[in-house]
Amino acid sequence: MITKQKSIKKNFMYSSVLKVLNIIFPLITFPYVARILSPTGIGKIDFSLSIVQYFVLIAQVGIPTYAIRECSRVRDDKAKLTQTVQEILLINFFTMIFSYIIFFTTVFNVETLSSYKTLLIITSINILSTSIGVEWFYQSIEEYKYITIRSLLVKLVSLFLIFAFIRHENDFIIYGAIVVLSNSLGYVYNFFHIQEHIKIFTKQDNYNFKRHIKPVIILFAMSISVSVYINLDKVMLGLICGDSSVGLYSAANKLVKIILTLVTSLGVVLFPRMSYYIESNEVLQVQKLISNALNFIIMISLPATVGIIMLATPTIQIFAGYEYIEAITTIRIISPIIIAIALSNLIGIQILVSHGKEKITLVSTILGAVINLSLNLILIPILKQNGAAIGTLVAETSVMTFQLFYAYSYIKGNIKLKNIASYFFGSSLIIIVILTLNLLVSNMIIFTSLSVILSVVVYFGFLYFIRNELVYEMSKKALMKLKRKSKN
Repeated sequence: MITKQKSIKKNFMYSSVLKVLNIIFPLITFPYVARILSPTGIGKIDFSLSIVQYFVLIAQVGIPTYAIRECSRVRDDKAKLTQTVQEILLINFFTMIFSYIIFFTTVFNVETLSSYKTLLIITSINILSTSIGVEWFYQSIEEYKYITIRSLLVKLVSLFLIFAFIRHENDFIIYGAIVVLSNSLGYVYNFFHIQEHIKIFTKQDNYNFKRHIKPVIILFAMSISVSVYINLDKVMLGLICGDSSVGLYSAANKLVKIILTLVTSLGVVLFPRMSYYIESNEVLQVQKLISNALNFIIMISLPATVGIIMLATPTIQIFAGYEYIEAITTIRIISPIIIAIALSNLIGIQILVSHGKEKITLVSTILGAVINLSLNLILIPILKQNGAAIGTLVAETSVMTFQLFYAYSYIKGNIKLKNIASYFFGSSLIIIVILTLNLLVSNMIIFTSLSVILSVVVYFGFLYFIRNELVYEMSKKALMKLKRKSKN
């Protein structure tokens, strides 16, 4: 047995800590970097990272999602797990080489990219580091404690380097190098640390690469189509409107994604456990996971979206600075993707892919890619970053709707209209709180801070008052633990 069955609560705790780090870190670094590098510098970096991400996807060929599922299924058999990891890594090695060949051919032959050549080559380290990083292995065996500690150390190193070396507007290349190298250190450590669990350098006699090809190709196609509407908006903005529009869009997008990381933290934990239960034919456990996950995601994503829309102006000014004022409308347009992505992440990955329905998820992401590309071509030349935001919102909503239709048989018994109604009512209370504070408080920072704190108190207080099952049970357990500690 490779590992003991981990507690979902502990896994979620570590995953949540990791997500909180992913929230706190940008809140510390981005306001500083955004003001130093300006929208143009931020735009150059995000444009380059978006280009490189396509080559990362070619190198990964859908492996991470597939590898988590397959390794989760055999994690109790060390020999099978070792063979599976070795086969996947060897496939990944050859796809990485192929990706680098295409990358350098593109960079040195496409004239439009010539001014980004240095930054692109530096950020291309991501292709190598993600290929050998085996993050999927640690997720499959549910080593979230290790992932969280390693990520914390990497972020601390990155934090120090950013404040030590980013001083001037032209330091965007140094910033790009810090971001990439910091992440790469963690992935390299992953590769060598895996020896603590399995001996990946031990040769096997019965490799079976063929069994991986078909599902990996399907998930690769899905990854590419998803990437179209995740990265293509920045690429098209850069090519059509310039680096400044990319920077404005990135500021809005980054703020939304910070909140999204917390909302989707449960999904990262659920996927390996869902795959494990399905393989073990534990139907009741699967249904319980789906019910709790749906409840949690809607409960968190809905008020988060409302809060971002209501606090868009002060948030952009505090987070990025006055140079990013034009991003206020952008963030209001794009913020509902928190709900859409959180639900499609649960339905498309945790439910459909866990049940082996990769093709349905693939079709949904292709639909989203086509919609996003079409709308970007029409709207970006007219509305710039706002056009990209509309394209992304419509694409993500379409993907979510398509997946809901095909996954309805798995979730129909887990949707409680009473709970959803309570979340809508609670979110309306947030609007009242913020509008009231806007009349009473003039200081922008105090207004924003009070709005967030009081909104959280009022929203969850209301849910506790009406005895929402999830909030009420969590509160009871928390109080019981406090009583035990006070007695000791």
